[in-house]
Amino acid sequence: MTDAVTSLHDIAHHALETAPPFDVALQEARASLTEHATADIHDHHEMITAAVALYIRLHGLVAALDAQDGRQ
Repeated sequence: MTDAVTSLHDIAHHALETAPPFDVALQEARASLTEHATADIHDHHEMITAAVALYIRLHGLVAALDAQDGRQ
């Protein structure tokens, strides 16, 4: 018996079409960290919400860094 696992996505396959400017991506990441810093670890919904929001911001931040380095 195997467990079915579906990953969020392959970041190399689903790269952002346009990366945000680095300063914008960093500002958004910091805001998301602040917004979710008080999430209740015992609340499943809050944890999922925080995880997805932070994942999205991290993805934007990495895309912005890659764009600065000319990797996109």
